[in-house]
Formats: sequence, C-alpha cells, structure tokens
Amino acid sequence: MAGEILTSILRPSMLSTLVRAQLAAELLIAIALGAWLHRCGWNLAAVGAFLVAVSLGVRLLIVVTSSLVAHANRSPREPGQQVGFTGGVRVVLDEWRAMLVDNFAWLPFESVLVRADPPSGGPHVPVLTVHGYLSNRGLMRPVVDAMDRAGAEVHTFNFRGLFGSIEPLVDQLEAEVQRLLAASGHPQVVLVCHSMGGLVTRAWLARHGAQRVARLVTIASPHHGTAIAKLGLGANARQMRQGSDFLRVLEAAEGGRGPACPTTSIYSVHDNLVAPQETSRLPQATNIALHGWGHVGIVAAPPLHAAVVAALREAGALPKP
Repeated sequence: MAGEILTSILRPSMLSTLVRAQLAAELLIAIALGAWLHRCGWNLAAVGAFLVAVSLGVRLLIVVTSSLVAHANRSPREPGQQVGFTGGVRVVLDEWRAMLVDNFAWLPFESVLVRADPPSGGPHVPVLTVHGYLSNRGLMRPVVDAMDRAGAEVHTFNFRGLFGSIEPLVDQLEAEVQRLLAASGHPQVVLVCHSMGGLVTRAWLARHGAQRVARLVTIASPHHGTAIAKLGLGANARQMRQGSDFLRVLEAAEGGRGPACPTTSIYSVHDNLVAPQETSRLPQATNIALHGWGHVGIVAAPPLHAAVVAALREAGALPKP
C-alpha cells in the first residue's frame, strides 16, 4: 500500500504538478514576506494571520468576480429559484469553500486522495468520469464517492494537456472508452462529465457515434458556450466562447438535436462560471436545473448526487430497486 501511494505521488497528473508548483511558489513568497514583516516588528501570530488572510482572500476575490460576471450574464430565473442577497452570499461562500478544497486537496493530490479504479467486469454497465477545463479527476471525487456508495463500477482518468484544443482530448477519451469496454466485457458505458468534459464527450459522440454509450450525464457543461470563456486561457477556452466555430460545427454535426444517445444535463441556475446558465440545456435531453450551487460546489451537492444516481439506474449501471 505504501508503495502504491509513493508511486502515485511521483506520477501526478499534469495539472496536479502545476498546482503543486503554484502552492510551493505561494509558500516561498509567504515565507519571504513573513520574514520581512517580522523584521519590521510584526509578531509571528500577526504575520501568520495576515498571510493566511491574503491566500484565502485572493481565492475569495476570484469567486466574487466570477459570480458578478455570471450574474450580469445570468439566465432568467423562476420565482422558486431566487435566493435573495443573503442566499447569494451563501452561494458565494459555499463556492469559495469548494474552491479551497479543490485547490488545496483534490487537484494537487488527486493521485493519493482519489481511490484507484475498481476491478472491471461487474454485472452492471461501467461508468467513466470525464473532467473539465483546468481540472483533473480529483474534482470529481465527491460525485465518484456518491456513485460508489450506490454500487456503481466507476472508473476515472486524467486528460493530458491543459490549454490545447478540444479535438486531441476526443482521441484520449476514445482510448479510455476502448480500454474500459475491453476490460469490462460490456458493450456500453455511462459517461459522467463535468464542465468542458461534456463538450469533449459530445465531440467524441459526433465523431465516433453513440452505439457504445448507455447514457451521457453532463454536470455544469457550457453546451452553447459561456460568457466567462472570454477570460480563459488556451484554445479550449476560445472554443467554449458563445458562437465559436467549434460549437457551431458541433451543433451542425448533431443536426441541432443534441447528442444521439440518452442524455441527462444537470446544472445550477447560480453557476458562477457557466453563464447564461441555460447554456447547459440540451434538446431532447432530460434537463435538470438545481439552484444554490456554484460551478465547483455542485459536484458535492446532494441533489446532484441523487440525480446522477437516478440516471445511472435508468442506464443499467445500478441494480433496479
């Protein structure tokens, strides 16, 4: 067991390595700044409190800024979806907390904190998770845990590449699907995707067909683009802009009907990175709108877990009740 953990630590995903480097750089800067403040007469407790406040405050500022941009580009909301000012503050704070867990745990240490894939070949349709932009399988940990508890056979993987176009990710997804189906002996798989992972999977379906997919489940995916993609880096961020060539070609390949397999799209009307939020809706899909959750926090939302488990049960990835 210790050997497996050591191997995992030494072989992190590309993003995991990048986030670890970011955290290490933050720590070195904090040490240097703290030493200078201490020489200026600050006591150690004050130095520590200040440095922690700066680290947490920068991340809160990111969430607040994205939430304001998303609010400015929001979709119309039903009366029952309104949360008011106090509720809005709660959504921001919950998303901030989710971002902290993601940034300090799931992303940098996914190779240790996310369990290894289970043995293949169980009686039910296997599940494969597909992560999104600037992410890895670590972010999917809460929903993977929920599917595990329900009894699904869930497999995970990390994309290689951070800022390239979506097309090479389609090839990587094809390799993962082939590997899983060959190992499991099943003819189909259920794909559970977060954010950009939903676009990668739709592009994969358009290229390779839907015969191997029992059901597609997307979570907070910007199916028709998001306004905040204008602030993103890389070719993949540009492809997620509203009206991009990539999205126009993808929609044309689908004939304007959405993915050619049973599909469930789950999203939050308070998503802080996908806006307008109704961009997550797909034609001929089961569209489920939640409220009170941000883009990262939704993966830990109990209503999300219930909806995902229900979709898995319909697809044969879980035993019938």
